[in-house]
Formats: sequence, C-alpha cells, structure tokens
Amino acid sequence: MLLVTHFDPFGQDTMNSSQEVLRNLPDEILHDVVVKEIPTSKVDVEFLIPKLLLEIRPDAVLALGQAEGRTVPSLEWIGVNLVHSRMPDNRGQQHQATPIVPGGPDAYFTSLPILRLHKTVQDRTLPIALSSTAGLFMCNQAFYLLRHHAPHIPAGFLHLPYLPQQVVQKPQVPSMALELQVCITTVILQDIKDWLAEVTRQ
Repeated sequence: MLLVTHFDPFGQDTMNSSQEVLRNLPDEILHDVVVKEIPTSKVDVEFLIPKLLLEIRPDAVLALGQAEGRTVPSLEWIGVNLVHSRMPDNRGQQHQATPIVPGGPDAYFTSLPILRLHKTVQDRTLPIALSSTAGLFMCNQAFYLLRHHAPHIPAGFLHLPYLPQQVVQKPQVPSMALELQVCITTVILQDIKDWLAEVTRQ
C-alpha cells in the first residue's frame, strides 16, 4: 500500500496544485494507493502524520505540496527540523524558528530512490528536478515527521509548481499545466510501485 498526501489551499491561494493533481490522477494508478489531505497548519500536520502512518501502515509514502516559484516538479532530498514562516498557517498561527521535534535530529534525508525516480521521469522526456530545500513551512514539516515517525518506511516529498490559473494575477510566477503535472506524478508513483515490487522479490 502506498500512502500519498497533499495539502489544502493556503495563504491567498484558492487552489493547491498538489490537491488538484491528486484529484486528477488516472484510475489505474490508484490501485493500492491511499490519498489523504493534510490541512496546511502545524498543529494538523503534527496530529495527522503519525495517525495516518499508524492507521494505514503503508509500504511507502510520497507527500506532495505546492511551491511558489518552482518551474518544474522537484523531488526533495532533505527535510530539516525547523518551521519558520513568513505567513500564518491555516489556523492563523505564525511560527518563528520553531523546532518540529524539540531535541530531534537536525534533518532527515529521503528514503525513496530519488535518483532512480529522477532518471525514470527524464527517460520519458518529462521535466523534473532534484531539490535540496523543502522550505520551512508545512511541506518540510510533513516530510520531516514522516521520516521521524516511521524511519523504516520509505518516504519522500514531491514539490509541484503552481497551475496556470493560479498565476493569472502573478505573471512573474512560473506555472505548469495540470495535465503535465499529473503525467509526471503518475510516472513517479508507478516507479515507486515498481521499485517496491523489486525490493520485495529480493
């Protein structure tokens, strides 16, 4: 079973590209996939990540989020033990240099095979990037807590660009068509499934 999470809209946005992409995944990729929404607030992320891991007991997790300014989907290398936001979260709380887990490790690396995933997408002549910063908002928090609460479950994070309709009033902000983002995400999810099957056979 593969757990895939996304966030709801936050800040001034009325959409979240991660939410829209997962709503539009093809039916065939959703076999053995559980999709869950996480509210964009520190308190909700803290509560829901361990709860979902315990209830679903997934074989792997891919969390998705939206990142303003990204030109292509980005596989994240690392989540750090810090929340520091320039805007309030969806509960109206703003966080300044706050540890995600007081006394916890400074950072966790992804445990998904992101070099393989990156190559698989590139081999399809689709755009993809590797990123060394997941930000310091709820995306990074979710990534860090997935690795912290389930160190033996492969987990990683995929950041997605804005959708074109989100940047109508922000022409300087890059975006990517929904259909292309859905295609790239589908390729990544299928490759994670293939990788899990290969690991199981070993």
